[in-house]
Amino acid sequence: MLKVPSMITLLNAAPDTGNQGVSALCLSALAGLAARDAGPLAVADHGRGVRQSDMGFANVARVGLTHNRRFWRGDSLATVRAMARIGGGPSASARVIAGSRAILDVSGGDSFTDLYGPRRFRAMVLTKRLALDNGLPLILLPQTLGPFRDPANRAEAVSILAAARAVWLRDAASYHFLQEVLGARFDPDRHRLGLDMAVALPSRVPTGLSPKLKLWLSAARGFPLAGLNVSGLLTQDAVGAQATFGLADRHDHQIEAAARAILDHAPNMRLLLVSHVHRDIGDRESDLAAALALKARLESAYPDRIEVLPGRPDAMELKWVLSRLSWFAGARMHATIGAFSSGTPTLGLGYSDKTAGVFAQCGIGEHVADLRQMDAAALATAVRASLDQREATSLDLAKRLPALLERAEAQMDAIVQQIRG
Repeated sequence: MLKVPSMITLLNAAPDTGNQGVSALCLSALAGLAARDAGPLAVADHGRGVRQSDMGFANVARVGLTHNRRFWRGDSLATVRAMARIGGGPSASARVIAGSRAILDVSGGDSFTDLYGPRRFRAMVLTKRLALDNGLPLILLPQTLGPFRDPANRAEAVSILAAARAVWLRDAASYHFLQEVLGARFDPDRHRLGLDMAVALPSRVPTGLSPKLKLWLSAARGFPLAGLNVSGLLTQDAVGAQATFGLADRHDHQIEAAARAILDHAPNMRLLLVSHVHRDIGDRESDLAAALALKARLESAYPDRIEVLPGRPDAMELKWVLSRLSWFAGARMHATIGAFSSGTPTLGLGYSDKTAGVFAQCGIGEHVADLRQMDAAALATAVRASLDQREATSLDLAKRLPALLERAEAQMDAIVQQIRG
């Protein structure tokens, strides 16, 4: 049987979900590891078997690993767990896992919780057990922990956290939670407070932009260009999302008020609607569907001043687009990280505690509008205030970014040292 080289394998950051926030975490981690010659790299996705993929900065093995009931397939999580214990057997995915030098796990950034239901929680647990049950070093990359509403789930999560070689958090609340639950087992060398990895995401110029968008995104455009992410998660079922997340208002009302505040701020202001989760247009989480609906409601009042970014640009291409804006706001957190880490004045629209925590860890906690506290009118006021401050915010970011990026690089250096043991 062909011997699989010893990989560094990344879990729960699949690059094929359509969610460019998850992809940003994936690409940031892999690019950082590749830049340090950490070794052969692999990432779990939802494909079949093991395939090679050129990601621009490195060739990466893509390893099928899906939480499903198709136990006869070698990429079923349950099958991979069973096969990895005997070295992998006929499962190519299990052979990669079993032969890995270390398992890195980012939990999609915010999914190590039981907030999203038992199925997702079990997937988060089983992937981490996949490493621990096979005696492989498990390193949890910077992420949010909890909440864990069920005491049994909390206990299971704590046992995993205690057994991991290292745990990195991206917000102070998660770090304090870890200190509390580990108690005497807490080790500041192994348990670290850091930054969301997407701060260091590389950017890439997208292809296929229309002549109009090329002009809008050029340095010579001659007018301010704001960007806005319209979250399909919050707008496609606005009533349900308001109840689920405890929003102060329906988000379709909030985001329309924000868009009108932007366009009314200056007569020459243009607005680019930027999708960050790519799904089929009929999917209730499609940002593009939500953006097109918002444009349809507003374009008669603001003719030729609103455009929707077309296609499915990847996370690195989106970061380039975000870097060209005069100002940006959105509820998809990694879209806002892509903007402020490029120096673009940014207002995060928070629908949970994670946005405020991540922004605070980057020193810009005051640039978050809490959608659970602000109705449409209050959000419009916050948008106008943020736009008024954008020149000062831009100068402040220019001062902060060198140190922030240096912290992100030092964090990846430390992670590589933990991998090497």
